[in-house]
Amino acid sequence: MHNHTLMVSRSTEADCISYPYRFEATVELPARELWAHWIATLVDYRKTWLWPTRYSQPSVSGSTVEKGGRVTMTYQIPNPYDSTRPDTRVSHEFDIVDFQDADMRFEYLTTDAHSFLQGGGTFEVMEAGDGTSSLAWHGEYRHAIGDARIERQGDAFVHYLCTFYTATAECIRKAHRQEFALPDRDP
Repeated sequence: MHNHTLMVSRSTEADCISYPYRFEATVELPARELWAHWIATLVDYRKTWLWPTRYSQPSVSGSTVEKGGRVTMTYQIPNPYDSTRPDTRVSHEFDIVDFQDADMRFEYLTTDAHSFLQGGGTFEVMEAGDGTSSLAWHGEYRHAIGDARIERQGDAFVHYLCTFYTATAECIRKAHRQEFALPDRDP
């Protein structure tokens, strides 16, 4: 059985550098259950298994996932040039530009306030049969060319994406071993 695939690349164009990415995973859960875990993660990442919280923590405004809403990401980004240095901590906001609960699709874009990137991604869950599902998390980010500081941030971002999605795959494997428990939401 396919476990996961990760693709991150860097492309230089006339006026920008782009970073297309794609993470796909097979999860031994029905699609609706996996989708419920995704929504629960955005509402309160502390109560689910899907997100690698070592590297970031998501939160939605108003505790509701909906088109027109906003997700705040609080990151701890490892330094790709010197692993002995402390992680860079930063927060960025993303607009939820599409949310299709029936189709299990969530799309987000950076806000104009992002410090150096433009772009976003899509998270989708699909039935794969026999009680399994597949998730696809894909998108593209880009930044302008010509500022060495921003280009270093972009390279650090690629390192972060690879680290984050590898950790996401480990969260899925670990949760599978623990039978994908979704904790009770009542305190």
